[in-house]
Amino acid sequence: MRHLTPEQNRLMRRRARVLAGGMAVLCFGGLLVRLFVLQLLDPGGYAARAADQQLRGATLPAARGEIFSADGTLLAASETCWTIRAAPRELEDALVEPAARALSEILEIDYQETLEKLSQRSSNDCLLRRRVDQEMADAVRSWCTEHNAQGIQIRQDTKRVYPQGDFLGGILGFTDVDNAGLWGLELEYNEELTGQNGEILTAKNAWGYDLPTHYQTLVEAIPGNTLTLTIDANIQHWLESAMDAAVREHNVAQRGVGIVMDVQTGAILAMTSQPDYDPNTPRQIINEEIRAQVDALTGEARSAALQEAQQTQWRNKAISDLYEPGSVFKLVTAAAALDTGVCTPQDTFVCAGKINVAGTWFRCANGHIHGLETFAQGLAVSCNPCFIQIGARLGKENFCQYFEDFGLREATGIDLPGEIKRSEYYTADRMEPVLHFGPRISCDNTKKQTGRRGVPSVLVCCGER
Repeated sequence: MRHLTPEQNRLMRRRARVLAGGMAVLCFGGLLVRLFVLQLLDPGGYAARAADQQLRGATLPAARGEIFSADGTLLAASETCWTIRAAPRELEDALVEPAARALSEILEIDYQETLEKLSQRSSNDCLLRRRVDQEMADAVRSWCTEHNAQGIQIRQDTKRVYPQGDFLGGILGFTDVDNAGLWGLELEYNEELTGQNGEILTAKNAWGYDLPTHYQTLVEAIPGNTLTLTIDANIQHWLESAMDAAVREHNVAQRGVGIVMDVQTGAILAMTSQPDYDPNTPRQIINEEIRAQVDALTGEARSAALQEAQQTQWRNKAISDLYEPGSVFKLVTAAAALDTGVCTPQDTFVCAGKINVAGTWFRCANGHIHGLETFAQGLAVSCNPCFIQIGARLGKENFCQYFEDFGLREATGIDLPGEIKRSEYYTADRMEPVLHFGPRISCDNTKKQTGRRGVPSVLVCCGER
C-alpha cells in the first residue's frame, strides 16, 4: 500500500473541504433561490392552493339596481330566488335514488338526468335547477331535513323582474340568466346597475366536507345603483294605449312609433314602438300570426325565423329606423325663414289649391284651397303651396345650413343602444328645382332638371311629396 506524504495528505483534505463546501453552496443556494421565489416573487401561490384545499366558497349574488320612472313608479327590480345544486360525493349511497326521485318531482326536472348527476360519486358540485321560488326551495329543504340528506345545497340567488309587465319593454330591455343586461337600458347602464357579489367562505375537512357553521366567513353583497328615468309612467301609459289603438285601427304591419318630449329640455317623457313585448318574457313572440308561422317550422328554418322575429320585436324603431318627417319638418323650414328674416309672421301667400314649380304642379293636401293666408296661418293649416313659396324665399344654402344647425346630420346621442348613426339628406349642391321621384321638389326656383335617387329635398323643405 502506497503511503501518502504529509503534503499529499493536506492537499486531499483541502480538496475534500472545497468539494463539500461547493456541494453545500449548491444545495443551500438552490433552497435559498426557491425560498426567494416562493416568498417574494410568488407569495400568494401556495397560500391560494392551501385556501382552495381548506375553504369552500359560495357566491352571494348582488341585487341588480332598481329602475324607476320620473314619477316614482318601480319599473325593474331584483327578486330573491334560490338555486339548487348538489355535491354527490357527500350524499349517502342509499339516498342517491330516493333523492333523484324526490328532487325531480319537487323541482319539476327530468328524473333520469337527475339520477345520472347524483350517481357521479366523485363530483363535488352539479347544478339541478336555477331560480326556483320559495315554495320549491322550502320543499327541498324539508325533504333533506326529513331524510338527513347531506350534499344538497340551497343557495340564495336573485332574478330580474318587471312589475309593470308589458310596459316600456322596448326601452327597459331585459337581462340574461346571469342578470347581465342584453337590451335597452339594461344593456346601456349594465355597469352601473350591476352590483358587487358577496361570498360565504366555509372551512372544509380533508375529505371535502363542510365544517360547522362557526367556521364560516360572510362577505356581504353590494347592490347595484338605482336608475331614475325621465320617462313619466302616466304619459307612457297614455302613449302606449293611443299607439296600440291606432295600430289596430289602421292595421299597421310594421309597428307604430310614438315619442313625447319636453320641448324645453329635450327630455324623453314617453317613447314606444307598438306592439311592444313583456320584458319578463322577452323571447315570446307577441304577434300571434308570426308566432304561428314560426311554430309551423322545424329545425334550422324555425331557429332562423324565431331569431328574426325576436330581433324585430326587440328593436326600438324610434331610434333604430330612419324616419321621413313629412309635414312636421315645416316647423324647421318656418324657423329658418323667420330666423334669417326672409319671412315674418305677417307675410301673406296665396294658396289656390296647387302651385306650379318649373312646369310641375303640386297640390295642397286633401284638395284644400286656402286662398290668401299669412305665414302663421299657412303654418297652422300645414299649407303645401305656402311652404313651397317660403322655401323658395329661404333658398337652398340657408335651408341646408339650418338643417345642419338643428343637428339633423348627426345622431342625437340618446342613452339607448341601437341608435342609427346616419341621416339621409340632400346637400345644397345636389338640390334641383323638381326631383322626379314621387315627384318631390326642392326649394330653389331655377330651371327644371331630372332628379336623382336619394332622400328628396322636399321632404325637409315643405314636408310634402
